[in-house]
Amino acid sequence: MQLFRLCLPAIIKSKISFWKKFNLIFLFFLLRKLILPFYSFTLFCIILPMTMFIPEAELPAWVVCYIPATMSFLNILPAPKSFPFIVPYLLFENTMSVTKFNAMISGLFQLGSAYEWVVTKKSGRSSEGDLVSLVEKEGKHQRGVSVPNLQEMKEEITQQEKKASKKKKHNRIYTKELALAFLLLTASARSLLSAQGIHFYFLLFQGISFLLVGLDLIGEQVQ
Repeated sequence: MQLFRLCLPAIIKSKISFWKKFNLIFLFFLLRKLILPFYSFTLFCIILPMTMFIPEAELPAWVVCYIPATMSFLNILPAPKSFPFIVPYLLFENTMSVTKFNAMISGLFQLGSAYEWVVTKKSGRSSEGDLVSLVEKEGKHQRGVSVPNLQEMKEEITQQEKKASKKKKHNRIYTKELALAFLLLTASARSLLSAQGIHFYFLLFQGISFLLVGLDLIGEQVQ
């Protein structure tokens, strides 16, 4: 959203073709970054669960089923191997819509959190940057050594990672996701009592996905 605010005048004034301008402004920025998070958040997280408590309210099947299925299919179309994961992708895409919606509003209106930049630590094998920083650290203490032993460096990094893994880790609690999980699971129970089968399964699994994220049971826990 910050890039959209900054680049929109330049895109409009640029000498590129109309189709490229349409692709950048509508398909990339507006549709994928603005409309879809807003649509997913309002429809699946607010409107659909609330309709379970209002018997007179009814959503047509094309709103609940066809549109999200089409959006998910278009998103995974460039990667056909991801097709078997379309159902969990849709569930967790809706779950992440809370974070995306918050980021969208912050970036669009330049709120305080829009200026924060948190770099996540990557897990896995030791990177070349870790080795270089460790070599520089060792070089300060051993100025007479011209060629460092990279194998020893790797072993030292491995030992440091093992020590870090032994530290006690805890799960964060995300209140927004937990509140929506409670709403969705309650709505699924209400849907079951009112014999609305399609809505029940969707609300149940969507509520479970919100619960997993809210209790920080997916991903790496923080120390």
